[in-house]
Amino acid sequence: MGWICWSWGFSAYFPIGVLYLNLLVMLVAMALHPQWREGLRRLRGLPMMLPLVLLLAWTFFVAASGTWFPDTATRLFHALRVALVLCVGMMLSEAQARLAFTGLLAGSCLAVLIVALHHIVGMPDWALWSSLLQSRNNFSSGNMITMATACGLCLVVAMGGGCSPTERRLLLAVALILAVTVALHALSRNAQLLLLLLVLAPLLYWHRSMRALLGGIAIAVTLAAVVWQVSPIVSERFLDLAYNIEAVTAQANYSTSVGVRWRMYEEAVQGMAAHPIMGTGLGSWLPHWQSVWAELGPTQPEQMQAQFANINNPHNDYLLTGMETGIAGMILLAWMMFSFMQFGWRERSIGGGVTTVMAISIATTALVNAPFRDAALGMTLLWLLGASVALQRGSSRA
Repeated sequence: MGWICWSWGFSAYFPIGVLYLNLLVMLVAMALHPQWREGLRRLRGLPMMLPLVLLLAWTFFVAASGTWFPDTATRLFHALRVALVLCVGMMLSEAQARLAFTGLLAGSCLAVLIVALHHIVGMPDWALWSSLLQSRNNFSSGNMITMATACGLCLVVAMGGGCSPTERRLLLAVALILAVTVALHALSRNAQLLLLLLVLAPLLYWHRSMRALLGGIAIAVTLAAVVWQVSPIVSERFLDLAYNIEAVTAQANYSTSVGVRWRMYEEAVQGMAAHPIMGTGLGSWLPHWQSVWAELGPTQPEQMQAQFANINNPHNDYLLTGMETGIAGMILLAWMMFSFMQFGWRERSIGGGVTTVMAISIATTALVNAPFRDAALGMTLLWLLGASVALQRGSSRA
């Protein structure tokens, strides 16, 4: 069982099919394990279980009470998947959770090596790592978000009191390599902004003072300034962000990733405001957006019309949940994430720090993407969030 946990953590950067295979193997192993009832007992009393169960129940209630859309079954599947992977992670023992994060660290080091070799000698365009080398789909962004998260985990563990000087130096070196890779290789602005936040979070977690907050902000700003100077790609990407925002506000140009998100946020907020109790119906986002783009698309550049016509989420999980299941659904999702964050924050331990970093990573990513809707973004991160609770449980006993 422990090696299955390590394998899933190690496979974080592999294609989504590998992640589903790991989930299947783990479920089979849990079913055959003689102590699976002990895993279920570990879920009792956890503060995040109440909002998780209520969110799942409310989602099914809205689906049963409202209109059935072509995407409803898919949305129900992902709601079940999220609950399943979180619970599977929380059911692990402390030793199994430790192996899961060890696997993630090993997988992150391999991912950095592959990226470095690609820039030095060139790597073949194999499906196993193609999304790691080039920005092709959501999984490419997810890979860089995972790498930024791994950097934050290295920092929060290194700053704790349970490491030897050698281990601390090694973790800080790995964190630096991961940070440099995200800063200079990633095209994902989300991952780069998350990286700055996860550099600040460990300092604030361990020291919990205004001095730590100001020091962390100073470090983050300094790192951002250095990267801005040494990486033309980063400066170009963030200048594009400013230009795109201006194009949306001044010209109603939605033909960029920023522009289309802006319009999708508007549509989701309007849908939630019009149907605050039960929402517009589970699975209603895609047909609604298709109708919006049918009117909007012809006014945008032709090459963008097909690209943006079938986006299955507004790139904000809170707004998607609020629009489709009402304000209650959005509050339950936010409550669940707050419960994870509070669970980690309340206890100053390495396990608590890991939970805090994982919760911040996913909660922040959900503001600009869809880790709860898109398995390519959130499959492993959600499982590791659950595993961090198991890791913290071991730290509490110790």
